[in-house]
Amino acid sequence: MRAIAYLERTRLWDHAVTDALLTWSWFVDHPWHRLWDPTSGCGVMECCPNPPELRWILDVAVAALPPKDARTLRKQIAVLDEQW
Repeated sequence: MRAIAYLERTRLWDHAVTDALLTWSWFVDHPWHRLWDPTSGCGVMECCPNPPELRWILDVAVAALPPKDARTLRKQIAVLDEQW
């Protein structure tokens, strides 16, 4: 958590990784996630998420975290990616 907090403070914004992970989880679990259209939506992450943006945040986190923490996050992301 300390590594993620530092990453958010220095390279992203508060709660960026947590919000991206929760939103990605919600998005892939939602039955309409396959209907995502990049040309529509309000642009608010929690309402109309943009999958490439969510993945970018999560990929930045994995790349910046220490190896052990990155592995843990990568496993969580892999489970969600299977649903996508």
